[in-house]
Amino acid sequence: MTMTVRRRATAFGSAVATLLLFAAAVPSPAAADTMRTLNLALGCATGLPYGLYVNNGSGWYAPNGSSFASGTTKYFTVSIPASASSIAIDTVYCDGEDSAYYNVGWSGRSAGITPGTSTVNANGYCEFDDYYGQLSRECTVSIASYS
Repeated sequence: MTMTVRRRATAFGSAVATLLLFAAAVPSPAAADTMRTLNLALGCATGLPYGLYVNNGSGWYAPNGSSFASGTTKYFTVSIPASASSIAIDTVYCDGEDSAYYNVGWSGRSAGITPGTSTVNANGYCEFDDYYGQLSRECTVSIASYS
């Protein structure tokens, strides 16, 4: 009986070690693409923006990073995939906006960016539109420079 328990423990240990080696050898999907920095100065028609969403072709997401406010502009420093060739931005809400705009659709414009690892410096602006009763937040982004 002791021999059977030892064999099972050894087999279990080998299986765990194999799984750990396999997990270490296979990169996660997030690690498949290197990242680059996006510096974005974002303003809103009604006041200071809160939160940032980015779409570079794979859907909207909240990128990792930091931000600070100066006046009515929020400055974001976030990470985006180096392979991205376009970028669109949105914000969660802006000071002074009507609460009817909190959960509206996006109808802005994206900007083309050159893939690579250089830092992207950009400016963005969000305003609101009521097109025949269809509310939307229109956020545009323009690329200022690469560094």
